Formats: sequence, C-alpha cells, structure tokens
Amino acid sequence: MKKVFVTGASGLVGSRFIELYSDKYEFITPEFPQFDLTNKESVSLAVENANPDVVVNFAAFTNVSEAENQKGDENSPCYKINVEGVKNLLEALPSKTHFIQISTDNVFSGSETDKGPYPEGHAVESDKNKLTWYGYTKSFGEKEVIKKFGKDATILRLIYPSRAKYDLKSDYLRKPLSLFDEGKLYQMFDDQQISISFVDSIAEALDKIIEGKKIGIFHASSEDVGTPFEIISYLIEKARGVKDAVKPSSLSEFIKTVDNPVRYPKFGGLKVEKTEKELGIKYGTWKQIVDRFVNQLMTNG
Repeated sequence: MKKVFVTGASGLVGSRFIELYSDKYEFITPEFPQFDLTNKESVSLAVENANPDVVVNFAAFTNVSEAENQKGDENSPCYKINVEGVKNLLEALPSKTHFIQISTDNVFSGSETDKGPYPEGHAVESDKNKLTWYGYTKSFGEKEVIKKFGKDATILRLIYPSRAKYDLKSDYLRKPLSLFDEGKLYQMFDDQQISISFVDSIAEALDKIIEGKKIGIFHASSEDVGTPFEIISYLIEKARGVKDAVKPSSLSEFIKTVDNPVRYPKFGGLKVEKTEKELGIKYGTWKQIVDRFVNQLMTNG
C-alpha cells in the first residue's frame, strides 16, 4: 500500500476520497490543531514522521466571501493557509514524494476579456485585481508548486464540487435543493456560464493520478457548461419532480449593483479533454453529473 498523506481530510472532497479508497491506500490524515498548516515546525514534524509516498493537499481557506474581507492582507488566514501553508508542505517533503496540489477554477477570471471554459494549459490570471482574494491566493499556491517542481508539478483543479451526502458543509447542488425544500429558493442567473463536478469523479481522477504517478495539470469538471438557471432547474425536476421551479435573473444586471464584480465571474468553466485522455476517465455532462448526484441522493451509494 502506498502511504498517502492527506491534508484537509475531513473536508467535502478529501473525506469522500478516503472513504472510497481506504482499502487501496494507507492514509495519514493529520487534523488541526495537532497539525497546523501555517506552522512550519508542525508541518515538518508531521511529514517527517509519516514519511509518505504521496502528499495530497486538500487543505485550503475556501470561504470566498469571507476571503474578500481579507483582500490584500498577507497575514490573513486565507493567505496564510493557501500560500504559506503550501510553502511549508513543499519545504517538508521527503525526496521522491509525489506532491499533488488541489486547486480551483477561481485561478481564472471568467471575464469578458479572458473567457472560459479553460483548458488545462491555460495561464492562470496574474492580476490580483481580476480575481477574488481566494482565487489569487490559490493561484499563488499553484505558482509555488510549479516553482519547486517545474514540468513535474502535479495540480488538480476542481469546480463546484458536489456530493449527495455530507453533513458538515453545503455545496453547489445540495444548497439550492435544500432551499427549494424550505420554500426559500432564490433566482438563478441565466446569463452566467459555469461547469460543475461530482466528488466521486474527482476521487477517481485522484486515484488515477496517484496510481500512475501522473504529473501535469489536470481538471475535474463536467464536459460541458451550462447556466445556474439550467442546472438547478434540471436538478429540482430530477430530484423533486417539479418543473419550472426556478426563476431566472441576470448576472449582468446584478453586478451593476455590487462593489466587487470580480466576485461573480460570468464566463467560467473548465475543459477536461486532456485530463480524460491522460487518465482514461469520463466525467460526463452536467446533466449526467446531476443524474448521478440524484441517484446517490436517493440510495445509499
């Protein structure tokens, strides 16, 4: 069994990866406060004691809205975890350890001048004024990994990951479904382009990367894009049997009313052709992802 050191192991994606592959890998799953990613000595000691074959860094400050309140502050939790934490892990790595950085579509602006969906080789946005603080810190983290490993760096970017059952945090599909059940569902943008991902497929991609010692930049996403209005309408019809449950709204109009329009990228999405070919997997369309999500929701899968 390969020893796989996983940070953020109790999170939305990391916990499912461990759940699905606990029979295949020996997982080491340090947790805060015993393991503090922002403390160099804590990280060094934990990694040295584990002496892992693989390190997967799921740990991140992911609250995008709260991160905006920290914008520009390199002493903020978002920066400390997403940038300094990555540096600490990289410095602590034993030789020949396969390091896998989990990243995000938020490293791209989704703007009119640089539209998605983005292929794996697309350059990340370097202008911090075109990204959220969360996105900027994650792009900085990617650059640190590439600085250390060059062409041998391994990065897996995720976009709107969802899973049917997880009590600790809502996600892109479960949150609107819950709001619909409560009669509180808000309008959805019909002029915003996104893609989504299914957590089980992310776990499969990660397994392929580890098993094959794959290097490079990979994406986990639906094979196509849709609007939030389309995706959530389809979700509620499939999960609750209710058509026309969602009311449309315009992102273009909404961003005229906010102080921070970069918080709402209009032309997002990730491409996955290269990843699917290299890993030998198929993510499916967003409708197929919703179908899998609903099926899992209704069963014990």
